[in-house]
Amino acid sequence: MKRIRPFIVVLGTMLLSPALASQERWEAWLWQVAQRTQGIPYLYGGDDPRSGMDCSAYVRWVMGYAGFRLPRTSREQFQATVPANHYHPGYLLFFSESRRQIDHVAIYIGRGYMVHASGKHGRVVVEPVMRYRDILVAVRAPRLR
Repeated sequence: MKRIRPFIVVLGTMLLSPALASQERWEAWLWQVAQRTQGIPYLYGGDDPRSGMDCSAYVRWVMGYAGFRLPRTSREQFQATVPANHYHPGYLLFFSESRRQIDHVAIYIGRGYMVHASGKHGRVVVEPVMRYRDILVAVRAPRLR
């Protein structure tokens, strides 16, 4: 059985409110989280980092540590965020493979990269956003509550 890094402890000790952090610290935090959570298993409908998470559960979990409250599904997260016309670390990227509705969400972490729980890869991965440009439908900013 594959050993998963102790990412729950790591996230708990890495609390950082983006409202209080500089842009550089916020981006650095996102990169650390991405690096330390890569490999969490993907599980459709899952919401536990030990047994597996889907894309929206992963986004909700990570952003929750940063002080953002998001609903459970990618479609609900789309509705609960604010439209943006540029990429900024911490903004959410929404995708539609079906071309009919939102069916995937990721977190933009900067430098052209995103972190997401990928069904295709079966785990949390960091990938270039441009790899998914054909199905990217929106960039949206979370609301701090």
